[in-house]
Amino acid sequence: MTKAGARRCDIYKVARQCGVILRDGHLHSPTSRKAFECYCKPTVRDIGREHGEDHLKLVLMLMTGTRANAAELYADMITAVSHLLERNPDLARRPTLTQDFDAIDLGSLRRKAKAMRLGIETWKVLVVLLSTKFFTPIQGDLLDMIGEAA
Repeated sequence: MTKAGARRCDIYKVARQCGVILRDGHLHSPTSRKAFECYCKPTVRDIGREHGEDHLKLVLMLMTGTRANAAELYADMITAVSHLLERNPDLARRPTLTQDFDAIDLGSLRRKAKAMRLGIETWKVLVVLLSTKFFTPIQGDLLDMIGEAA
């Protein structure tokens, strides 16, 4: 049974389009994990049903722009990228979005988020860390930065 308002989403088709291989979670082994492999089908399915195939495709495409980032297809990171895009719809129209994501080391970001041990879900920490990469300072922030540099 699906939730009311849930969309139909063929996660296998979307994953294929993005070069991602969906695997069953019980087969996951941290030592044998490879780039472009995803072991969190329930998370992928939930995002696809809630936000649609186009949104899911964008999330996976952004996360697989580099081989290093393609190794970070974990539920917390996928959820964070999805949430970031959902809460900031202007990002999807940003002409440099793909290049901007490729410049981020998602693995390093995830390790930092886990090391912080803040007592909240890791995906929420990741949303904040990712958001800082796309934050444009407002005038007041620029004045603070100029004051600190002087």
